[in-house]
Amino acid sequence: MDRKKAARLLYNKYALDFEERTRDYIVDGRELFIKNLNGKDVLDLGCGPGRDSLFFKNQGFNPFCIDISPVIIKMCKEKGLDAKIGDFENLEFENNSFDGVWAYTSLLHSPKKKFAGIIGKIGVILREKGIFYLGMKEGDFEGWIKDERYSGMPRFIALYKDEELKEILSKKFNIAHNIRVEFDGKVYLNYLCRKI
Repeated sequence: MDRKKAARLLYNKYALDFEERTRDYIVDGRELFIKNLNGKDVLDLGCGPGRDSLFFKNQGFNPFCIDISPVIIKMCKEKGLDAKIGDFENLEFENNSFDGVWAYTSLLHSPKKKFAGIIGKIGVILREKGIFYLGMKEGDFEGWIKDERYSGMPRFIALYKDEELKEILSKKFNIAHNIRVEFDGKVYLNYLCRKI
């Protein structure tokens, strides 16, 4: 099955359930992210229903949301957010477009062989002194899962160890802060990075 088609189908069908289930996620890096920004323009990669972008907007920033799911993008627009259907494996933005890029547990839907290329492109679309915040799930796995929360619909995920992520990130960014967070039975690896 095509990874992107599977993700689109799942998030189109379960967008409201996903929004409700992730409403109270502990996203401890949002304050740290905006505190370190040198401007107002933020790209939210794999934005979901707009939880984090709405927070950024309410703090006076200019978030732009992209997600592969049309239903998700419609939900973002209904919240008054700038949003479009997009694919973080093919970012179609000009160089130096954003002061910050936020990607919280979205890039885990890409294969590991594509991850370094995505990170490189994020570096290109960030302005000088740009900030990148990455949240990933910890593990040693890459492949398809069937999640019973979504009636067993398949989706592709890649889980990483801390050392794997640091090795890739450090080629394009200085890692200013990282933290390991346990929540809801999972471990999240979060990184605040500055463009080199």
